Order: sequence, then C-alpha cells, then structure tokens
Amino acid sequence: MNQINTKKLLLENWATELFLAALLLLNFLFFNVLFSTFLFIFKVSIWKYTSVLSFFMTIVIQLLILKKYQKLNGKSIIITIIIPISLIIAFIFVSGKIIDDTFDGNSYQKATVGLLANGWNPVYEYIEDFENDFHIHDESPLYMNHYAKGANIYAANIYKLTGNIETGKSQNAISLIAVFLFTMSLLMYQHQNIFFTLLFSLCVVTYPVAVAQVFNNYIDIFTYVYLYLTIYSFFLLEEKKSGIGRMLKLMVFGEVLVLAINVKFSLFGYVGLYCLGYYIWYICRFIKKKIDKKFFVEISLTAMIAVLIGVFVVGLSVYPKNYWKKGHPFYPLMGKEKIDIMTMNQPDYFKEKSPLEKFMIATFSKVANIIEISHEEAEWKIPFSIHQEELWHLRAADTRISGNGVWFGGILIISFMIIVLQLKSVKEILCFIPIGITLVMIPLFSEAWYARYFPQVYFLVLFAVLFLNKNRQKWMKVMKYILMIMILINNSITGIQVLKNVYEKNKEYRKEFAIFDAQNLERGGDLYIDTLSYHGAKFNILDRYGEQYHMIFGTSMPNLENTDNHFFGGKVIWRYEK
Repeated sequence: MNQINTKKLLLENWATELFLAALLLLNFLFFNVLFSTFLFIFKVSIWKYTSVLSFFMTIVIQLLILKKYQKLNGKSIIITIIIPISLIIAFIFVSGKIIDDTFDGNSYQKATVGLLANGWNPVYEYIEDFENDFHIHDESPLYMNHYAKGANIYAANIYKLTGNIETGKSQNAISLIAVFLFTMSLLMYQHQNIFFTLLFSLCVVTYPVAVAQVFNNYIDIFTYVYLYLTIYSFFLLEEKKSGIGRMLKLMVFGEVLVLAINVKFSLFGYVGLYCLGYYIWYICRFIKKKIDKKFFVEISLTAMIAVLIGVFVVGLSVYPKNYWKKGHPFYPLMGKEKIDIMTMNQPDYFKEKSPLEKFMIATFSKVANIIEISHEEAEWKIPFSIHQEELWHLRAADTRISGNGVWFGGILIISFMIIVLQLKSVKEILCFIPIGITLVMIPLFSEAWYARYFPQVYFLVLFAVLFLNKNRQKWMKVMKYILMIMILINNSITGIQVLKNVYEKNKEYRKEFAIFDAQNLERGGDLYIDTLSYHGAKFNILDRYGEQYHMIFGTSMPNLENTDNHFFGGKVIWRYEK
C-alpha cells in the first residue's frame, strides 16, 4: 500500500511541475499581448523589449509560485523555468529559419505584424492613416484594420526584438507544447496509465489543422488551442486530486479567455457558447447547493474580468473601435456593412446545400481544396481509403474538403458510435456539455464543414477515446489504443506532407535569394520591388537586404511585369536600376 501511495505522490508531483512549465509558456504569450495593448492606449507603439519584460515577469511569477508550493529547488527550477524558456528560445530560432509562403500569411497576417512592429498603433490609426510606401492594393486593409490582433501583437513583439519577421510564428509551437503539457498534467493527476497519457496528449497536439499551420502565420491553430484550453479549464477546476490551488486554475481560465477573445471573432463566439453551457451547469449546482458560494463567485468574477480586459484593453482596437466606426463590434462579418467572405472560399454548389449537407460532403469525401471559381465537386470516398491525389492537398494550410485528414471521416464514424454506446455507462457531464453543443452546432452553423473554422468536431474524437478509457471492459481498453493509433496515423500523414512542403518550398526560396545575391548588385542604386498580393514579403526582403539597397516598393511599376527576377515563386518581382 505504501508503495502504491508513493507512486501516486510521485505522479502528482510530476503533474504539478508539468502544469507549471505549461503555465510559464502561457504566461509568456499572455504578458506579451497584454503589455503591448496596454501601451497602445498611451500612444506607445510596439516596444523592442516587451518580450524581455514578459520573460522577467513570467520568471518572477514562476518563482513566487514555486516558493508557495515549496518547490523552490534545483529540479523544479530546471523543469518549470529553464526548460520552458529554452523551448521558447529554440522555437524562436527555428521559426526564423522557415519562410512562410502562404497566401493569408503574406497578404495580411505578416503585413499586419510588420506594420505593428514598425510603429502602427491600431487603437488610434487605420492602416491607411499610417502607411506611406507600403502600397497595399487589395482587400487586405479590411482585415488588418478590423480583425482581432492578439496573435499579430505577439508576433510583432518577437519581430521587433529579433529583426526577423518569421520568428513571430514561434507562438504556434509554444502554444502546442503548452497544450501538450497541460494535458499530460491533468491525466497524471487522475493517475492514468503513463502510456495512455502520452498517446492521448500526442493525439491532442497533432490535430491536422494545427499541424498544417504550425510553420506559417495562419491563426486557425489558435482557434483550436484556446477552445481546447477553455474546455480543459473546466476539467481542471473540477479535478480534486490536483496539487495546485484554485487561484492558479482560475489564472489559466482567465488568461485563456483574454487570448481567445482576441484571436478570431468566431472563437469569441465559440468560447462564449461553451462557457455558457458550463455556467448554466454551475448555476444549477449552486441552486442545489452542490458547489460552495465562494467558488461560484470566483469563477463568475474571473470570467467577467477576463471579458472586460479582453474587449476593452487587449481588444480596444477591435471591438469598441469597430462598433464606434462601423456600427458593429464584429464588422466586417456582421452589421449593416457586413461583407461576405465565405462564398468565394467554398465550392460553388455549396450555396444550395444545408449546413449538415456541406458538413457531410466535406467530411466523407476525398481531400481537396475546391473554391467557388474552380466549379469542381467533391468526390465521395470509402472511409479509411487513401488516394494518391489526396496527399498533395494536405500540404495546404487551409484545405477545404476533408481538411481533418484522409482517415478522419472513418474515425469520426467510429467515435460517434462509441459516444452513443457509452451514454449510459459514462455519466460525465463535463464531457457531455461540449459534445452536446458541438452536435447541435453542426446542422446549424453554416461554416461547420470547413475544418479550420470548426475545430470542435475533433473534440468528438478525443472524447470518444476518454469514454473508452473510462470503460472497465477489457476489449474497450484495447479499442482505445487502436483508436488512438488510427488518429495518430491520420495526423502523421498530414504532418509528413506538411514537412515535405516546408522543406521543398524553403529550398526553392533559398535558391531565389541566392540568385539575387549572385547578381552582386551595386549599392547606391534603386531596387524596385512589387510585392503583388504578398504584402508581408516586403518585411522578409527588408530583414535580409534593408541595409544594402535603397528599395522602392510599389505596384504596376514600369518594366516589372515581364521580368524573370522574382522571390516567393513569382509572387514578388524586382528590378535593379542605378
């Protein structure tokens, strides 16, 4: 018995340290965004040392937490401070070596990061008021001015510090590692089998859309991360065996809400909906006196304060400003002047389909990237089949048809069957609240078909694994490992294609820059560059050559249209002139 208790104590101790390591990563992201947006209010643009200040803040907080939990020793300091900070530095370094060549990443995401780092204050200015020689000539300013900017602000801070705009996407890997550690920690508190804990945590962080976007500036990865962490927070708050106090749990919940509100409008709505589901449950329990008043007040205040900070501090340049200038906080997606951005991004025949029909087609068809102008139709396929032509489409950051992977349709069918079969044997309201909300949304939400816009469908698969894990029958225990292996194979197929694409594209771009370098152009002349729709690429070029050449950026400049000189596979063209 003593040996069992010792093993449990050891497991709980490791769980606490993994949780604190994840908390440091979350705090680093949170304080980067919070400090910068606070300074915006006082007309201070992105500051070079905000990231350094965030480092020190997270370390100080971590040391205070370690002291409170009597863990101020060498082992805990290494696990909860030194290793997480080393990971942050490593991810910043690796991200800086990988060029993001995606359309959204360069048309407005990277451009927003570059302008923020170069002095744009979105609280008081629109892009048109700030830029001078940037020459954006498409719809990008619409998104740059009015969309949530939490991810862009973090990236701008890192860019300002390093001088390399690609380092800003380090937040992708940092976020996924935090999710991995948080998940491992919670399962270890529950004394789960360590092999199951590791496999399940890998299933969580290898979500195909997240894998497809980990090396670029798309932000749908954070829709998944923060929606997952929102639901995780409620599991954490209900976990009685954890070795951490309620205030730390509420800290995670509050920070996740603030960041989630400032990633995407849709995520704001998703998080609000799932929180409402849990809050109704809390109200019912409070009325029946099944939870104490102090807990109910604390979680209510945490949520309220987080929303206020998320909207009126971090989101000041978005929600209040959109309402004041355009009449709706969620402009351009809502309001009298709303703009339809989805029709052109879906197959043209989807306009005649119901949300449920679109979801079924997009989930159980061959992987493809069909948009309105292509006039193509998705092809149904047998679950768990793989076709050679599917693999190339998995490389995209925004795959539209079967964007959750080649096997996901079959995996979802099995998962749904498991959930239905386990309804009676698993009495876990924590699981059924998000499952119920997700199932209701699928036939009602018109964008549920698009994987990157609706990550919660992946939660159904994860909950199915948890249900199997709770079942005591031997064959169910075997089935949970089979299901997890299928999930990991599905996710790995996407991951392999993404890695191949990143390697091939970056090899191509290194050659393009080498050709430019080989020209041995003289200094003192003018380098004319047209970034076409890849506005963010301007900063890649400035980072590399800013001190060597006098650059003139523009559009449709003489003698540029027919030049063979280009970067980014022809998306950026240039000509040198004395």
